[in-house]
Amino acid sequence: MLELKKDEKDIWEYFKFCWKQNSYLKRIPLVDWEKAFQKGKLLFFSWKNKNFFRLNKEFRSYPLGTFFNEKLFVPGYPHIPRVYVLKTGLKRYLKYPFYAEEKIEGYNVRLVKVEDEILAFTRRGYVCPFATDRWEDFLPNLPEFFEENPDFVVCCEVAGPENPFVSEYPPYIKEDVNYFVFDFMEKGTGKFINISKKLKWLEKYNLNSPEINGPFDPERDYKEIKELLARYHLEKREGVVFKPEDKGSRVKYVTPFSNLEDLKVVFPYLGDIDPYFISLRLIRLALNLYEFEEFKEEVYNKLGPNMFEEILKMFNEDKPSQEIFKVRFKKESNYLAMLAHFRLAKVNVEIKRAEWKNGYLHIEFVKIYPKATQFWKSKLEGWGEVD
Repeated sequence: MLELKKDEKDIWEYFKFCWKQNSYLKRIPLVDWEKAFQKGKLLFFSWKNKNFFRLNKEFRSYPLGTFFNEKLFVPGYPHIPRVYVLKTGLKRYLKYPFYAEEKIEGYNVRLVKVEDEILAFTRRGYVCPFATDRWEDFLPNLPEFFEENPDFVVCCEVAGPENPFVSEYPPYIKEDVNYFVFDFMEKGTGKFINISKKLKWLEKYNLNSPEINGPFDPERDYKEIKELLARYHLEKREGVVFKPEDKGSRVKYVTPFSNLEDLKVVFPYLGDIDPYFISLRLIRLALNLYEFEEFKEEVYNKLGPNMFEEILKMFNEDKPSQEIFKVRFKKESNYLAMLAHFRLAKVNVEIKRAEWKNGYLHIEFVKIYPKATQFWKSKLEGWGEVD
């Protein structure tokens, strides 16, 4: 057995305290948790004066991003299978009734009441300083929701042109960001409430949500569903998540537009991004066009420029691979926490502007991708590669 360092011993003592207090942790023997801790699957972190553990990898039945302490246990948000062809995929996974909920281009957070404050946790289980800072601007009735429903977690997408993580966003958000509630998850179990109850809660607490259409039948309503996805493509939306009314499989599907946009955004960052990301989008596009032949000409016209224009511009201007982001914070302490998060995650950032305006701290920063820069630079300098 590996010997723990002094600080690790203190952390492990705290975990043992959590294990004794938290019934969800006790479902797995302490010795198995210890092995997970030693292998780096179980990590300790703090947010101000609050302590947590998170799963850095899937462990037993718990997904990556699960987080907890002695009083709290929130499972990671489950991964949802993707179907590539609507006509066959819907019949394979779904039964009547199911709904088509807009899949919004942004990033996923889980909002949780932790003692005296509402915190936003990322998919990997970190506290997100930005989403924690801004939720009250967009979901002002959350305190009332948690007061009346303390055993639930609010799952939502943060999306818009001024977020710190994702450069793609829905075209109908012109500035800043917005929050879109798409699920209510039960603490401990990770179970989602059914669609009917979700719609009632969204209305009762005036919570913004993605567009929801349905109910649908996979056999009878294929044409209507296909028309919905065609509209989303033309409106430059990402796609949909198909959700059953109650229990059953969830699956997602993305539009040709989304795949084209992913290729445009990501191609310059090869070296930092797995090349499989590129080939997977090309596979999706081929199957998009198998089902949506009417978009062939558009895809053929856009595919080349989307993949190559940005990278050729970068070559000609001799610039490093980088992205510019803009955000606004209500509290400077949360901005500083975001910088600390970037340091912890080893994200290379350079602050270009920080100024208070109309009650918000406006930040402009650059994310620099050194691996991608070196990837392209070595090739421009004539270095060869065995392939």
